[in-house]
Amino acid sequence: MRPLDEIRMKDREILDKLRQWALSMLERAEKEEELYFELPTRTFQNVIWDEEAGIIKMGERLSRRNFLNVKHAKRFLQTLYVARRIKELLDQGISASLRDVFYRVKFTIPGTKENLVDDQPESDRAIEDLETILGNVREEFRIFSKGKGQLVGPIEIEEHVRYADGTYAIREVDGTQVGMGGWSIPNIVEPERVKIKRVDADFVLVIEKQAVWVRFNEDKFWDKHNAIIITGGGMADRATRRLVHRLHYEYNLPIYVLTDADPAGWYIYSVYKQGSINLSYLSKELATPAAKFLGMTISDFYDFKFPSNVKIKLTEWDRKRLQELRRYPWFKKKEWHREFDLMEKEGFKMELEAASSKYWQYISKEYVPAKLEQRKFLP
Repeated sequence: MRPLDEIRMKDREILDKLRQWALSMLERAEKEEELYFELPTRTFQNVIWDEEAGIIKMGERLSRRNFLNVKHAKRFLQTLYVARRIKELLDQGISASLRDVFYRVKFTIPGTKENLVDDQPESDRAIEDLETILGNVREEFRIFSKGKGQLVGPIEIEEHVRYADGTYAIREVDGTQVGMGGWSIPNIVEPERVKIKRVDADFVLVIEKQAVWVRFNEDKFWDKHNAIIITGGGMADRATRRLVHRLHYEYNLPIYVLTDADPAGWYIYSVYKQGSINLSYLSKELATPAAKFLGMTISDFYDFKFPSNVKIKLTEWDRKRLQELRRYPWFKKKEWHREFDLMEKEGFKMELEAASSKYWQYISKEYVPAKLEQRKFLP
């Protein structure tokens, strides 16, 4: 099947879902019945920890959005108008950013002085409504956010690229030949757009910081250790998380995550592994519960004999965030609480770049290889 055929087949699938959803409301309107739609409740109270699956997921509570309820009417209209714009994208076979969608639904409601949306979070929430209603990710609606992930290593990819005239072409990517900038992970990495043709790697190393990823790429860590190295440039975007998820589930690759020894870095690890609270309804598509933590810990300061001047004093925000991590059930393992206790007692955190205090290439030549050999992972 040609790339365009596969992509259009997915478009038709989403269009059919949209049509059936719209028809269900139209039928109620024609019968002069209550006009509403139901969707999963996206609140913290409806987020549950599925210990068996190892992911954060949305509970079963539903909320009803009623057009004739003054509290619901505007959000009801916002969701319907965003659905209309999604239909346009699918009909035309083009993609748009979250910001594009915002401006397409930002207008004054006829007969009023009020805009349908005033700020982008309103249109973003309407897109999230439709993700939960239809059971599809927004990337399948042809809507994307800014991507920032990079990849290098023994992998072959076919990226389906759309041109202005509506035609598609296949761009073949050899992950070992992408240079110092790596392969920029696209905004949309669904299987219809990005096909993983071949993987020869033994594992995936996900690196929190782009600058540290550059160090590993320059030192050809990926070649010496037969690995794919990926960065999300801090808190990972959805496309990077989705690709990491696919590499594990489609090729059974072990996933190791390398972050700073601080509450923010540890939380980033948990987002790759368990998913995030805000996107709990997408954990099955984004989270990788089998991921293991290979990043910095306070114990590493002593085990690897780092000099004392790499210590960074904990801030009040760090201490508050540390207490939040303690309360998360996905961080309940004793190994993690041992690190939490040690950080709190010692009062410092560390960055990955602290490894450069030994010598420039210490992190890629000795530190990470030693942790891999000794299997110094946290769950």
